[in-house]
Amino acid sequence: MKIVALSLSLLIIISGLPFMNQTFAAPVISIETSQETYHYGDHLSMTINVSEITGDAATIYIIDTEERKSLLLNPPIFQETTGFPSKFPFDATIWKTGVYMLEVEYSGAKSSVQFYIKDTGEIALPFWLKDLATMWVVEPLVTDKDFSRAIEYLILKEIIKIPYTEPEGETIASIPDWVKNNAEWWIAEKISDTEFTLSLQYLVKKGIITVDLSKE
Repeated sequence: MKIVALSLSLLIIISGLPFMNQTFAAPVISIETSQETYHYGDHLSMTINVSEITGDAATIYIIDTEERKSLLLNPPIFQETTGFPSKFPFDATIWKTGVYMLEVEYSGAKSSVQFYIKDTGEIALPFWLKDLATMWVVEPLVTDKDFSRAIEYLILKEIIKIPYTEPEGETIASIPDWVKNNAEWWIAEKISDTEFTLSLQYLVKKGIITVDLSKE
């Protein structure tokens, strides 16, 4: 009788092993980006897929072009497929061109994906300039001089690439209202970065923005 009971117990334990292995096995996870190559002005969009919901949060790291690793996101996971679109586009004041890697960790599982940033030469103004323009036009918290200095900085750093232009005609002391109107349209995404940059080139011509753009 004892032998029968022992055999039955072993059979129950053995039959339960596959279930136990599944219970304690790490879930399968993958991370992917919407594009393999991004340009300045593009938005990073990533998707995480998990085989099961464990209740844990995911930890997403980014490794930059100099192989420095930093925490990017630590989102909770409530469904098997979760998308994470970026609010801000890539811009040259923050992101260098080159290869980047995203790594995700979730309940003991890991996955990674690479993406590239390339500069196509197209004008892509940094997102923070739009915030500054809003404070300049909509909420008068920023002066003409402050806004001009920000533009001068971006021109010097070649984020805004304006061909060398000699000041022409009479210089003017303040930014014309039509430039502010263009800024409002740009904030509302009614005109492109390139179209708004033409307004900035006018400010260089009129001496409001004074940057030495001459080529030595």
